[in-house]
Amino acid sequence: MEKEANAQSKMFDNIADSYDKINHILSFNIDKNWRKKIIAHLPQTRPIQILDVATGTGDLAIMMAKHSKQARITAIDISDNMMEIAIKKADKENVANKIVFKNNNVTNLPFDDNTFDYCTISFGARNFADLDKALGEIYRCLKPGGKLFIIEFSKKPSNKIVEILYKLYSKVWIPFIGGLISKNKGAYTYLPNSISKFIHWSVFVKKLKTVGFSSVHHKKLTFGIVIFYEGTKI
Repeated sequence: MEKEANAQSKMFDNIADSYDKINHILSFNIDKNWRKKIIAHLPQTRPIQILDVATGTGDLAIMMAKHSKQARITAIDISDNMMEIAIKKADKENVANKIVFKNNNVTNLPFDDNTFDYCTISFGARNFADLDKALGEIYRCLKPGGKLFIIEFSKKPSNKIVEILYKLYSKVWIPFIGGLISKNKGAYTYLPNSISKFIHWSVFVKKLKTVGFSSVHHKKLTFGIVIFYEGTKI
């Protein structure tokens, strides 16, 4: 697991400079709307502690800091280069005082039990080396009644025509555009492969329940290309 995490860290370090640009191009900027599904569930004025896992370049963490006026956010990732960009973005958006960025692996979180009101993950769950252990650590660190919100790509869209187009897009367009801009085709071959290899949404829902989450719900977005998950710690 450690070897896999180190390889992922190196890969994301290598594509960090072009990551945001490529993401917005490949998603046609719809990725911002997907993240807003999480934002809509957060209180705006109540003091809250949020753990943002696999924060990447900090898009979701920054959006949450701007939305929830009294939020304090701990944003973790395994890529230092990604977080360097996130720190600069947070400073530019005047929310740097509300976000602490840390290099941490989700399978071994350095936080006390019952620390956070919310945990969020945007497009990072499929990259966890040990999904069960990661979900267990997140559950441990949430307060009773705390909520987990996840948005993640689906391996199989709900519409057959969309599924065919989605596979073509993932196998051809993503490696081509991602490789062209980042000069790292391998990374943008890995990313769509990580989607196709990820577990079905129904299995993921069962895992959340097995860990201990209650009131587990999911919602398909954009023809089932992305799925929004929600769970509550008992």
